[in-house]
Amino acid sequence: MARLAGILGAAALAAASCGATVEMRPGGAAYAPTIATIVQMPAAIDWTGPGAQPRMQRVAADSLIELTGGRVVIADELPGTGDSDVQAAMRALGEDAANALTFSLGVGIGRRLVGGANPIQSFNPTKRLVVDYVARVEVRHVGAPDIIGTVEAIESGPLNETESEHGRGDKWTAAVAVDEALEEAVRTFAPRIYTPRRRTLIVEVPPVAAGDLVTKLETLQRLYPELSLAEMQALADSHERFLVVEPGHLAALGVAPGDLLGVPGGTTRASRAALARAVARGGKPLVAVVRGGQRYILGI
Repeated sequence: MARLAGILGAAALAAASCGATVEMRPGGAAYAPTIATIVQMPAAIDWTGPGAQPRMQRVAADSLIELTGGRVVIADELPGTGDSDVQAAMRALGEDAANALTFSLGVGIGRRLVGGANPIQSFNPTKRLVVDYVARVEVRHVGAPDIIGTVEAIESGPLNETESEHGRGDKWTAAVAVDEALEEAVRTFAPRIYTPRRRTLIVEVPPVAAGDLVTKLETLQRLYPELSLAEMQALADSHERFLVVEPGHLAALGVAPGDLLGVPGGTTRASRAALARAVARGGKPLVAVVRGGQRYILGI
């Protein structure tokens, strides 16, 4: 967290929402045209709370799925955080580590007073407290420890803002900062796979939470506070792993909003990112779809 605090110290002097800043170090430009996969490392955040870190990690993973068209290995698919863990995951998933980058995301938070408008000059202007979120992405080539580039984005929002108060079209300020930093990082360091965003939200029940209804509901509430109660209940009551809210890139599979998806055979290693990667590579993964009370198999 010391690194995040240092980021905020510099960022407090800058105006918010002024665009992402990019630093490309030697080696970054040479790798950029060849990159075919992004690996998301676990996120680091400068605040605490129930499910706060997994929630931010989920937000970043969904953003990268959109920005790469599905050419991403998300943090939940990694067995650990070391370089050997990343390379083992790449081999197991059939991905080429030689043409891959890791993105390490940190999100810092700071507070500052901002003067309000005052139409009467004789009165002291009121001040309000705002929150600055600073999203920083460190870019490395898989198998190399050196940072080849960084991207930072700053967004400011109101104090005591919560994710659940936003509709799906109006994102939490921290998520806006993360989206901006990740978009510039993919555009700059992996232009070959940069994809214009298509809203993609495939809600996923983690395998560790799948066996118990109460655990499943609690996990969904922490990871996806923007879902309606009906959406959470539909997935919690189902035996399936996924709920399609916005199909985005996965529309190629023939899925639609409201569909419940499962992987035939009970494969628990499959993730929403694995489905997206298969589609991005031109494949048609086998999925079970529950729609209108009927169950279908797609991808045959």
